[in-house]
Amino acid sequence: MAKNRTRPEMSVELVVRRGALRRFHKLKEKAADLPVKVTWDRREGERRTETNNKATPDQRKADRRQKPPFTWDMSDFVVVARTPQRKRK
Repeated sequence: MAKNRTRPEMSVELVVRRGALRRFHKLKEKAADLPVKVTWDRREGERRTETNNKATPDQRKADRRQKPPFTWDMSDFVVVARTPQRKRK
């Protein structure tokens, strides 16, 4: 008999740029009945500076930062979709 495999629930979060008060309140209002979490961007500034950027190759093989999606610049928010982490045994 085949096992009933269900896809894990995906959580969706809208992260709003700091200071975009109207955008935050509007998204919060529109997403009230949806399974969406609306949060502020917690970053206060750029963590990496020119002097910190000189990491040795063994510390960081590649920079993971990517260009943010167009919604970050155009609409002051970004959509983050996550699947729940599986518990380790």
